Amino acid sequence: MYHDILIPTDGRENTEEAIDEAIELAAETDATLHALYVVNSAAIAPGISFADLETIGRQAVDYVRDRALEAGVEHVEECVTHGLRGEAILGYAADHDIDLIVMGRHRELDHLIRGSVSKRVAEEATAQVLIVD
Repeated sequence: MYHDILIPTDGRENTEEAIDEAIELAAETDATLHALYVVNSAAIAPGISFADLETIGRQAVDYVRDRALEAGVEHVEECVTHGLRGEAILGYAADHDIDLIVMGRHRELDHLIRGSVSKRVAEEATAQVLIVD
């Protein structure tokens, strides 16, 4: 059914349900699970460096990897990259022949102002997209 499943993560707790769903689907279909963290190059706060954000990203994808391995997923790919989140997710999905993108939805004020990454990905992706609330 699925060969490659992408779970973009930002390391926040509200992505837990999406991570759980992606891991379950990867385990059921023997798919490779791709954990992706995008360092948002346009939103670096004062006092925070790219290295700090890369460390946070590495921790986020390592967390997904560890959870997936514990659940019996045999193939996990990890990636920390830079860019705008929507573009980076779409680019990664296209470059890695992703069959399914599993994403959480954020309902915070900044997402209402800047636009929803999950909505953009769902509208523009060539792969199937599952948005988990």
